[in-house]
Amino acid sequence: MKTRNKVLIGWGITFLVLIIGGYGLVSAFGPCGGFAPRFQAQGFHSRAFQQDMGEFILWKLDKKAKEMNLTGPQKIKYEALRENLESHFTKFQGERQKMKDQFRKELAKDNPDIKMLAESAKSKINDISGFMNKNLDLFLDLYGSLDDRQKAMVGDEIKKRMGDRQV
Repeated sequence: MKTRNKVLIGWGITFLVLIIGGYGLVSAFGPCGGFAPRFQAQGFHSRAFQQDMGEFILWKLDKKAKEMNLTGPQKIKYEALRENLESHFTKFQGERQKMKDQFRKELAKDNPDIKMLAESAKSKINDISGFMNKNLDLFLDLYGSLDDRQKAMVGDEIKKRMGDRQV
C-alpha cells in the first residue's frame, strides 16, 4: 500500500472518530453543553441580572443626565424622577417574587383558584400602571425644564432606541 493511501485512511478514521465523538457529546449533554444551566431552563436572563436591572437602568439614566449638563433646577427634577424609580424598583422586585411564589403554590394545587390569580394579576397591573403614570408625569416635568439642545438630545436618544420599530 502506498504512503498516500495510508495517510488518507488515517485522516478518514480520525475524521470519523471526531464526528462520532461529537455526536455522542451532543447526545449526552445537549447542544448547549452540560457545564452551565441551559438557556431554556433559566429563561432569558438569570436571577442576578434581574436583580441588577434596576441599578443598570439608573446607571444609564445617570450617564445620560451627566452628558446633558443639567442645571440646578433640572437636577432637582431629575433626582425626583430617579428616587421614584429607585424606590419602585426595589419595591416591585420583592413583590414580583412574592407573586411568582403565590402563583406557583396555587397552580400546584389540584383545583387552583384561577379567579383569585386573575384578580391578583389585575391588581399588580394597576399598581404598575400607576407607577408608570407617576414616572411619566415626573419625566414630562423634567422635559419641560430642558433647553432646546437638551430636548434634541432626548429626542435623538429616543429615536435611536426606537430604531426601525413601528409605533
